[in-house]
Amino acid sequence: MAKILIIEDDAELQQLLSHALFRHNYEVHHAFNGKEGYEKVLSLRPDLIVLDLMLPAIPGTDLLRMFQENVMLRDIPVIVMTAYGDKSDMLERSIRAQGAREYIRKPFRPAEIVSLIKRTLEQYPKEKSSVPRQYAKGVVRLDSGYRTLFIQDKLIGTLTPKETQILQILLDSKGPVSRSSIIQKVWGSEGNDNILYKTIQRIRDHLGEKESRRLQTHPDAYELLGD
Repeated sequence: MAKILIIEDDAELQQLLSHALFRHNYEVHHAFNGKEGYEKVLSLRPDLIVLDLMLPAIPGTDLLRMFQENVMLRDIPVIVMTAYGDKSDMLERSIRAQGAREYIRKPFRPAEIVSLIKRTLEQYPKEKSSVPRQYAKGVVRLDSGYRTLFIQDKLIGTLTPKETQILQILLDSKGPVSRSSIIQKVWGSEGNDNILYKTIQRIRDHLGEKESRRLQTHPDAYELLGD
């Protein structure tokens, strides 16, 4: 079952599209502003995004740019919905240049966009081999492919490769992990206590003041608490 994310601030249109897509056995998710939309793309890894250009918080045009700048997102096909009155050929060139695969003008019939979604999914199938591994402990979850950290399904931040590796190790462990073990697994002979300390501090910065308590320091070890 293909997973579709609709990023649209019009609740009535969201409902209309949902009913149409449910009838064709799609799994449908919703976001009502650009910030929520970007976070849900990171957490859900949809097979296709239906995107309105005129959105609160982050405009659709900015979202297209953000998708293209993230190597883990740029291959997700995006269908743009727009009510802009520009000349159709100019609009199409502009949207496609920003990374959208298709576009449809408002107003449209539900059957039109369902047909467009079906055709786009067939043309740009999701690579099964690209599905990243999930690491979790309690309410803490890490998506290693997107290098994104969530607590209670709320996006905390996007991590560097080294930060991601450390969190993988800590989330896989039931207790404290020695500093020497982390250094060896992440940096090998090039690592040292100072590099590890600085990377741990950056992870705490991602967690923020409220959640940083989860990253516990022990004598010569670190531990991540999930509860």
